[in-house]
Amino acid sequence: MTQRKGILLTGDGDLDIVNGHLQIGDTLLQDTSLILGITQGDLKEDPLCGANLLRHIRGKTERTAIERTVKIQLERAGIDYEEVKEQLTIKFNNHEKSN
Repeated sequence: MTQRKGILLTGDGDLDIVNGHLQIGDTLLQDTSLILGITQGDLKEDPLCGANLLRHIRGKTERTAIERTVKIQLERAGIDYEEVKEQLTIKFNNHEKSN
Protein backbone atom coordinates (compact mmCIF):
# COMPACT_ATOMS: atom_id res chain seq x y z
CA MET A 1 0.00 0.00 0.00
CA THR A 2 1.29 3.43 -0.93
CA GLN A 3 2.06 5.70 1.98
CA ARG A 4 0.90 9.30 2.08
CA LYS A 5 2.82 11.04 4.80
CA GLY A 6 1.19 13.94 6.56
CA ILE A 7 -0.25 15.38 9.76
CA LEU A 8 -2.50 12.92 11.57
CA LEU A 9 -5.91 13.78 12.94
CA THR A 10 -7.79 12.25 15.85
CA GLY A 11 -11.05 10.37 15.33
CA ASP A 12 -12.86 13.66 15.96
CA GLY A 13 -10.92 15.45 13.22
CA ASP A 14 -8.74 17.47 15.59
CA LEU A 15 -4.98 17.68 15.21
CA ASP A 16 -3.29 14.70 16.85
CA ILE A 17 -0.88 16.30 19.32
CA VAL A 18 1.21 14.24 21.73
CA ASN A 19 3.53 15.97 24.21
CA GLY A 20 3.14 19.24 22.31
CA HIS A 21 4.12 17.74 18.94
CA LEU A 22 1.98 17.14 15.87
CA GLN A 23 1.86 13.47 14.97
CA ILE A 24 3.09 12.62 11.48
CA GLY A 25 2.29 9.36 9.74
CA ASP A 26 0.54 7.54 6.92
CA THR A 27 -2.59 9.48 5.99
CA LEU A 28 -3.91 7.34 3.11
CA LEU A 29 -7.02 6.09 4.90
CA GLN A 30 -7.45 9.41 6.72
CA ASP A 31 -7.38 11.29 3.41
CA THR A 32 -9.79 8.76 1.89
CA SER A 33 -12.20 9.26 4.77
CA LEU A 34 -12.03 13.03 4.45
CA ILE A 35 -12.71 12.98 0.69
CA LEU A 36 -15.63 10.60 1.07
CA GLY A 37 -17.07 12.59 3.97
CA ILE A 38 -17.29 15.96 2.26
CA THR A 39 -19.81 17.39 -0.18
CA GLN A 40 -18.93 19.13 -3.40
CA GLY A 41 -18.37 22.80 -2.66
CA ASP A 42 -16.86 22.22 0.80
CA LEU A 43 -13.29 22.78 -0.41
CA LYS A 44 -12.59 26.25 -1.76
CA GLU A 45 -9.43 24.98 -3.49
CA ASP A 46 -11.36 22.28 -5.40
CA PRO A 47 -15.12 22.86 -5.37
CA LEU A 48 -15.81 19.70 -7.40
CA CYS A 49 -14.08 17.49 -4.84
CA GLY A 50 -16.40 15.56 -2.57
CA ALA A 51 -18.36 12.34 -2.90
CA ASN A 52 -21.74 13.69 -1.69
CA LEU A 53 -22.34 10.33 -0.01
CA LEU A 54 -24.89 11.79 2.42
CA ARG A 55 -27.44 11.91 -0.38
CA HIS A 56 -27.25 8.11 -0.63
CA ILE A 57 -28.08 7.36 3.01
CA ARG A 58 -31.85 7.18 2.51
CA GLY A 59 -31.79 6.95 -1.28
CA LYS A 60 -32.09 3.91 -3.47
CA THR A 61 -28.78 4.35 -5.25
CA GLU A 62 -27.22 1.37 -6.97
CA ARG A 63 -23.98 0.10 -5.51
CA THR A 64 -22.26 0.57 -8.89
CA ALA A 65 -23.21 4.26 -8.95
CA ILE A 66 -21.77 4.78 -5.46
CA GLU A 67 -18.61 2.89 -6.40
CA ARG A 68 -18.20 5.00 -9.57
CA THR A 69 -18.57 8.21 -7.54
CA VAL A 70 -16.04 6.99 -4.97
CA LYS A 71 -13.52 6.06 -7.69
CA ILE A 72 -13.83 9.44 -9.41
CA GLN A 73 -13.47 11.45 -6.21
CA LEU A 74 -10.52 9.44 -4.92
CA GLU A 75 -8.81 9.83 -8.29
CA ARG A 76 -9.28 13.63 -8.04
CA ALA A 77 -7.41 13.48 -4.73
CA GLY A 78 -4.63 11.27 -6.10
CA ILE A 79 -5.72 8.17 -4.18
CA ASP A 80 -5.76 4.81 -5.95
CA TYR A 81 -9.17 3.21 -5.38
CA GLU A 82 -7.70 -0.30 -5.72
CA GLU A 83 -5.44 0.35 -2.71
CA VAL A 84 -8.29 1.23 -0.36
CA LYS A 85 -11.09 -0.82 -1.94
CA GLU A 86 -10.86 -3.67 0.55
CA GLN A 87 -11.32 -1.37 3.57
CA LEU A 88 -14.20 0.43 1.83
CA THR A 89 -15.88 -2.84 0.89
CA ILE A 90 -15.81 -4.00 4.48
CA LYS A 91 -17.53 -0.81 5.65
CA PHE A 92 -20.09 -0.90 2.82
CA ASN A 93 -20.94 -4.54 3.48
CA ASN A 94 -21.35 -3.84 7.22
CA HIS A 95 -23.76 -1.01 6.36
CA GLU A 96 -25.81 -3.34 4.09
CA LYS A 97 -26.05 -6.00 6.81
CA SER A 98 -27.27 -3.50 9.42
CA ASN A 99 -30.18 -2.32 7.20
